[in-house]
Amino acid sequence: MIAPEEGDPVGRVTLDLVLMSDPGWPTDVALRLKADLVGLLSGVRGDVDWRVSVNSSALALAAQADPPSLVRTLTERLHGGTWDLALFVTDLPFRANARPVVLMLSRPERVALVSLPSFGWFRVSRRVRGAALYAVSELLAASAGPQEEEVQRPGGAERYIVLPGRSGRLRLLAGMVRANRPWLLFTGLSRVLAVVFATASFGLLSSDVWNVSRHLGAGRAGALTFLSITAVVAWLVIDHELWERPRGSLARHQARLYNLATVVTLYLGIAFLYAALFVLIALTALFLLPSGTLGPVLGHEPDASYYLVLAWFITSMGTVGGALGAGLEDDQVVRQAAYGERQRLGQRQDTTWPDTGG
Repeated sequence: MIAPEEGDPVGRVTLDLVLMSDPGWPTDVALRLKADLVGLLSGVRGDVDWRVSVNSSALALAAQADPPSLVRTLTERLHGGTWDLALFVTDLPFRANARPVVLMLSRPERVALVSLPSFGWFRVSRRVRGAALYAVSELLAASAGPQEEEVQRPGGAERYIVLPGRSGRLRLLAGMVRANRPWLLFTGLSRVLAVVFATASFGLLSSDVWNVSRHLGAGRAGALTFLSITAVVAWLVIDHELWERPRGSLARHQARLYNLATVVTLYLGIAFLYAALFVLIALTALFLLPSGTLGPVLGHEPDASYYLVLAWFITSMGTVGGALGAGLEDDQVVRQAAYGERQRLGQRQDTTWPDTGG
């Protein structure tokens, strides 16, 4: 704690709160949090002048292999800095008693950690802001109570706020997929896009495709959509070795969660690609294939619904062709598109699941 500066009102002190964040999404969250906390912290302690700073630096993953050393590792990261309270913001998932950790508190060390995946997909900034205010209150021995279930590891000074049951695991999964930013997969897979567009362009000029598409019902079209997206996802996972192999009972839980997050991320990313391609093909078909061109082949004048079904069929064809392009992608590009930064780093360093007890 820093002593009152000259000219400050009697009894007022200045406290330094440092937000240590992983690069990428956690740093974005921390920067928004800093802007909010400057005003909100006055409600926690009215006699304190707060100085809030953000330090973006990857969390040392060595702590995951030895869970009891987590607090020590966090405090070592702060060595040499000027700080009174520290809040770590990470997109690594943690567990306590087999439940997803939202917030870890160590009052003796005056540090806390928030795990962004446990905040889910929506309203993350608001939830993190509430968790940060609660953490500061607890670190200052305030009396505010937690919103989630609280767990304390036997023999340890740290405390954990966790998510309950199945709903907590679903929220954790949603948060991990959110951290992976699946919408970036669209721009990351340039070779897939090239093959998809080439295949789709060929389909636009094929009279056989025109005839087949008019007999395509909604059920078959939907099945083709699912199969085409699945083909690209499967090829990406297999060819680029994105599947995590478990070792041990704890690692099996980690592997299931990471693999599920990977597959959901890839499905969403390819679905974005599919939707964009569908819109482009539909507009191109209306422009290049007037009713006078299609009428003699179909035996009747096509209506708007036919153009939509034609675009749907060609999009599925192009997406299946995209599986070939997926095999041409650079491995690093695919991993950057499919993984959040902390998840990618954890995979490369072959760490174990950071379970905090239970």
